[in-house]
Amino acid sequence: MPAGPMVFVDIDTQRDFLEESGALYVPGSREIVANLARLTRLAAERGIRVVATACRHTLADAELSEFPPHCLAGTEGQRRAEATECPDSVILGPDERLEGPLPRHLTLQKRVFDVFSRPDAGELLARYNEEMPTFVVYGVATDYCVRAAVEGLLARGCRVAVIVDAVRAIDPEAEASLLDDWVRRGVLLVMTDVVCKAGELSS
Repeated sequence: MPAGPMVFVDIDTQRDFLEESGALYVPGSREIVANLARLTRLAAERGIRVVATACRHTLADAELSEFPPHCLAGTEGQRRAEATECPDSVILGPDERLEGPLPRHLTLQKRVFDVFSRPDAGELLARYNEEMPTFVVYGVATDYCVRAAVEGLLARGCRVAVIVDAVRAIDPEAEASLLDDWVRRGVLLVMTDVVCKAGELSS
């Protein structure tokens, strides 16, 4: 990991995606839950800032014409998985904006898979980027929500790392080519063990 601060970017680690009974289970995502839990503990113990994203849908949302209904507002499936829950998170609904300083843990809810569909997302990430951290991205799904976050961060000149053993794709065959493309564009691919060691050394 590069020297300097980290900001964790926890993408859509919600029950509908991570639990096999979920409405839109991402294949193989149960395999990454232990790593997600390690990253969540590390952030809490070391004071690493976390920007978490979360789908929050209604049946009227256009995205549900492409995918089965999932992460419907107020349902159990819309909640974060136990491995990444943060009771103290500041949660911003799709139409809400942050007032005041950046919190340690911020959850940005969204109606489409791209977090940068939120009008305030670019401005918020620019505030985190003032210290030129590495944005360390993990979660699901690599070929949709994770992809949108990584490419949005790259487009804004951010330093990005992706934890390859803490992401999973809806289409597993698409994941390798995405990772190769991101490496060509300057993304660092890392493992959970490396991130955890870096977090421990930086405290």
